[in-house]
Amino acid sequence: MGAWSWCARMSDPELPTVITAIANPEIESFVAGTLYAQGWSVIFRAIDSEALESFIKSSPESACGAIVIFAPDLSGITHELLDAITPKVKQLIGFSNTPSKDPSFGELHAMPITSTDLISLVRGYIRAPLLRQNTQLSRQARRSHVLAVGSAGSYTGCTTLAINIAMELSIIEKATLLIDANFRAPSIAALLSVRNVQSEAGWRSIAPSLCITEISQEQALSLDTFMNQATQSFDHIIIDLGSISGLSNRLTDRRWTSTMTTWSCDQGDELMVIARPDVLGLHRLEQVASLIQKTSIRTALSFTLNMRSQGRKGSQEEAKFHAVTTPLHPRKLRVIPRDTRAITAAQAQKSTLIEVNERSGLRKSIAAIASELVC
Repeated sequence: MGAWSWCARMSDPELPTVITAIANPEIESFVAGTLYAQGWSVIFRAIDSEALESFIKSSPESACGAIVIFAPDLSGITHELLDAITPKVKQLIGFSNTPSKDPSFGELHAMPITSTDLISLVRGYIRAPLLRQNTQLSRQARRSHVLAVGSAGSYTGCTTLAINIAMELSIIEKATLLIDANFRAPSIAALLSVRNVQSEAGWRSIAPSLCITEISQEQALSLDTFMNQATQSFDHIIIDLGSISGLSNRLTDRRWTSTMTTWSCDQGDELMVIARPDVLGLHRLEQVASLIQKTSIRTALSFTLNMRSQGRKGSQEEAKFHAVTTPLHPRKLRVIPRDTRAITAAQAQKSTLIEVNERSGLRKSIAAIASELVC
């Protein structure tokens, strides 16, 4: 079941529509309620196979773009019925308390325990409909701690923080991979004056214990394989995502430019959102925070206010930052001081902060973040 049908290409809404076909009322309520709360449209809740078939026949345009989430407990459901409706809907996903490959119903997944796991699995089908997804999307036993750094707006210092956190980790002899996944404006290689960031291994060593790579379209198409290799090879992986505006749409987007953001939100250990303290920066942070409140992600969330001013002005900036972010109950709230001189010197020398001024307050703040990640 679940082949990508012709009608799915005719309808590609930003957020999916869903039809449930589950007899157990508690399970059906969990599925429908979770997806509805996520902002997805639950257009029909079938109580038996006759109702399901009737709705699809009577509303072909609505059904064509819908994901049907079913369970074998639905009265009257058969292999023949599923075969008949497959070309008429966008996708079929089967759940059971005893997951298996049942010849009558195709592949059945274990019912997710948490809302986040359910949402992650459905997103996986939307992004890669021809690939089978692991229902629980559990993180494999791996060596790496994965930190993804995303920007709430523009010019937040997201890339600078990613570069310098990675360098600080490498200095304390933690094998670290720095990934440039900012598809719109990759800049790590330019800021560090590194050429040919790709290699046969998929990354290039630029310092003791530090490697970098830039995700290409080719790598994005086999991202799970690449990241499985990377997470077994390094102690820490730092991912520069660039802007994360429009996060909810990107998590259901099938374009290759969204693959790293999706992987980070499903499989990362921490998503650090960077904001700057000026009026526009805090406005962008409010927009991203509002979006995150409506978007379930498995990765732990943190926020960092970068370029905090000194004195009373800085205290006011920090208070506004906390007012926006605290309601999201993040794992960590961090504040980093403004240090234009150190940043200018590092960019001029195409180097990292520790190499240009290891005693600067900015460098020490970033070193403290690296130490937190190791603990």
